[in-house]
Amino acid sequence: MTIDDATLTTRPLVNLRDFGGIRVEGGSVRPAVLWRADDLTMSPREELAALTAQGLSAVLDLRSTPEVAHSPHRLAGELGVAAHHLPLAEMAVHPLALIEVAPSMTSPLDVGRWYAGLVRSHIHEVAEGLEVIGGSTGGVLFHCAAGKDRTGILAAVVLQLLGADRSVIVEDYARTEQNLSAIFDRLAHSAYSRSSHAEIDSDDARRTAEFFASKHPLLSAPADSMDSMLTELGGASGLIDLLKQQTDPERLAENLHHKLVA
Repeated sequence: MTIDDATLTTRPLVNLRDFGGIRVEGGSVRPAVLWRADDLTMSPREELAALTAQGLSAVLDLRSTPEVAHSPHRLAGELGVAAHHLPLAEMAVHPLALIEVAPSMTSPLDVGRWYAGLVRSHIHEVAEGLEVIGGSTGGVLFHCAAGKDRTGILAAVVLQLLGADRSVIVEDYARTEQNLSAIFDRLAHSAYSRSSHAEIDSDDARRTAEFFASKHPLLSAPADSMDSMLTELGGASGLIDLLKQQTDPERLAENLHHKLVA
């Protein structure tokens, strides 16, 4: 399948959220300065145009390199929105790779530990994303495919640095649960999903279908998963220690507050 074929399928976002109004230290997040979402590359032109009209100027794409190759940010460029590719996982999000890693995660707590591992192994990308959010002159939207795992990780990091209460961070993550049915339906029509299925044999296709029809904790968004990630990372102090490997976390937090908080 070609990129031109992929662009024939457009569907509105089903997990788009504005951070505006979320309570953090010193106030709340301003509206229309930070959004989180599912795969923006599938969005109709008018949806992305509406976001740019609200002030969107940059997109952080947290998807893997293969996902981006099958569905790049063509509309963003046409509308003057800068697209930054900061993958928070590579093959770990391929359907077969998920099936292989799934047995090691039998509970939401295990999922949270996996999230923490992604933060540690991709702290460079996390720090770079925070730099873009804090340094951009306009609004920023970050997304992955579902807007749950990789997007949820970065959302938690941002809110942690803004001094949000733990319960607020966990609640933001868990809000995705109510959108999961629509998310999975949208993903089934994505270019990457279709191309992935085209690359595997019938037995692997059956295994993939069985996995996505299961009740595996990776396929839900319970509060316990995010709570587990925050615990595994050691809270705000643990996150700051990780960021010190890449940058000055105090400067980052100050920039984020200045940009996002009213």
